[in-house]
Parts: sequence; structure tokens; C-alpha cells
Amino acid sequence: MLSMLLLLLVGAMTAVTAAPHHAPRVPGHALRVPQHVPRHVPRHAHRYVPPHASERAPWHVTRHAPQHAPRASLEDVRFLLWTSNNAGDGEYQTLKIGDLNSLGHFNGNNPTVVVVHGFSNHGYEGWPVEAKTELLKLGSYNVISVEWGKLAVAPWYPSAVKHVPQVGNLTARLLDWLHEAAGMQAAGVQVAGHSLGAHVAGAVGQNLKNFRLPFITGMDPAGPWFYDNPESSRLDKTDADFVQVIHTNGGSMLAGCVGLKDKIGHVDFFPNGGKHQPGCTIGGSWMDLLTGGCSHGKSHMYWIESINGTPAFVSRPCNDWATYTKGVCNSCGQGCLNMGFHVDRSLEGTYFLNTNRHQPFAIGAVPSPHYEPHYGA
Repeated sequence: MLSMLLLLLVGAMTAVTAAPHHAPRVPGHALRVPQHVPRHVPRHAHRYVPPHASERAPWHVTRHAPQHAPRASLEDVRFLLWTSNNAGDGEYQTLKIGDLNSLGHFNGNNPTVVVVHGFSNHGYEGWPVEAKTELLKLGSYNVISVEWGKLAVAPWYPSAVKHVPQVGNLTARLLDWLHEAAGMQAAGVQVAGHSLGAHVAGAVGQNLKNFRLPFITGMDPAGPWFYDNPESSRLDKTDADFVQVIHTNGGSMLAGCVGLKDKIGHVDFFPNGGKHQPGCTIGGSWMDLLTGGCSHGKSHMYWIESINGTPAFVSRPCNDWATYTKGVCNSCGQGCLNMGFHVDRSLEGTYFLNTNRHQPFAIGAVPSPHYEPHYGA
């Protein structure tokens, strides 16, 4: 097992990167990406691990990894718009900054939700589309998916990390333009990002010029190369009026984790302790356990379910998971919170909860801390 973990580390840290040729300079808060290989990782290895079917981690192995990152620039970023008037999965419109004709069905009086995918994913498929469907069931929303897949291609994780502040800055420009040209109501805007997309969301908040971002949801923010970065170079609670973070795979890579475990939001939720999720360990595959793919992806599954799902993800304030599991935090204290889309933005702190192994994940009424999640159908 140790050799496998070392192989995963090698794939993450030895990927060759190529800077974009046409990307603009990003002031001030650009990410610090280390240019050296850590001393404990062999310098001669050059392999990466094959992706999980749905959640790909940045250390994917094949015997024939490409030698150079594909050329891509901010011109490859697209903003895909869905509304109740064009709700089909493939019926998105493409918003173009400065082009009023591209606004289509955008309605500035409706709330706007921006979703941002992570590494080796796309904005026109997978969880962003599932989120769109649930949001449009809930009400009349402008749902904007940031499609930056060409800048976040596997196995080039270091290259994707470099693009995070640039994509965030460009998305901020879009929102500033929508606020000015389309009358978008600032109070109704929120950004939800998964993995690297969570840090993109933070960069959006840092770069807005015309208004302050009200709400960010960070779904298991990516850990590799972000632990040592200053707050200005990753998602942080200063990036919006309210930042909730859902930790589902936080910890070290040696522990099979790819997310940040640090408390970086106004509210930090740690479902099932925030390290490994039910159904991803016992009964899960070894590759999912090693790469964190399954637990990492549970964060956006929980968030999407919270949009319309019942019961709610009821969470209790507690200092840590060990204390929670001892039953010390049975009372709600200053108040229990529902994790996810409908979170109460007036409270802050660290919250813990249990979930089921399969959908519906939410348990609802606060269970005993010794609750054993069911396996589902």
C-alpha cells in the first residue's frame, strides 16, 4: 500500500507543466506553485494513475503519459447559462463578456448561481449539470457553469493550479459586467466550486470590482499545493460575506486524502469526520480509497441533494470529530445548522454530522453520534 501511495505522490508532483501563451497577468494574489520536487519523492518517476470513472484526482497513472501540457488560454474558458427558459442539459447559452446579444434568457432580477468544476472535469457534464437541474426545480435561477476544462486537463495538475487565479479573475469580470449591463442583483449571487473550483470561487470574490460577493460554497477545496499558500492564494472566509466549506476528504495524501482539512470558512462542515465518507471505505474500491476520488466527490453530492432534498443535513457544533463521537456535543448549543444550499448564514463555527452511505445521504433529525449509516438499496 505504501508503494502505491508513493506512486500517487510521484504522479502529482512530477508532471511537466506548460504555461499558457495568451493568459493575462494576474495582479497580487497569484498562486505560489512550487517549482521543485519534494525531497521525499523520487525525481526519476514519471507516471500517473488512471482516473476513477466520475471523480478524477490529479495523480492518474498510465504507462504513456504525455510529455507536455496541452496549449490552452483564457480564450478557452466558456460561461454556460441555463435558465427556466432553456433548462435542457444541452440547451445552455454561452455568455460573452461585453456581448449583449449573448445574454439570451438571463434575467437580472432572478438569483444567480455560478458553479465551478475542478480538475479533469467539465462544466457541461457531471455534477454542474445535476446542480443546474435541481436549482431550476427549486425556482427561477440564472445558473452559470464555468467551463475551464481545457485549462484543467489531466494529468497536468500543476498547470491547472496556475490557471486558478486567472479563471477566477475572468469570472469576476463576467459578474461585474452582468451587474452593470444586465442589472444582475448583487444580493442574489453565489458561487459554488468543487476541489480546484473552490479556489476559483475564492479568486472570484477577491477580484470583483463592482460589488461584494455575498456567498461562496467550497466543496472539499483541493489540498495539494494549497496548504502552504497564504489566504490570498486560496479560498478563505475573507472572499465573501459568507463562506461555507464542506470537507469530505481532508487530510494528507498519505492518508488517501486530496482535500484541505483546515477550517477556512465562516462555517466548516465535517460530515462523517471530513476525511473518508461512508460507502467509500468499507465496501469501496482500493483505488477510490487511495486517490480519494469517491470521498472527494461526496461533497458536491451532498450539496446538490441539499437543494431540494428532505430531510436536511442537520449538523451540530463541536470542537472535533473525536469529541463528537463521544456524545459530548448532543445539544445544539448556539444552534444546529443545515449543511448545504439553505445554510443559515447568521451562524459561524465548526459543525459535524453523520450521513447515509447512499442517497438519500441526509439523515435529518440529529441522530446519536454512534449512528450507523445504512447501506441503501
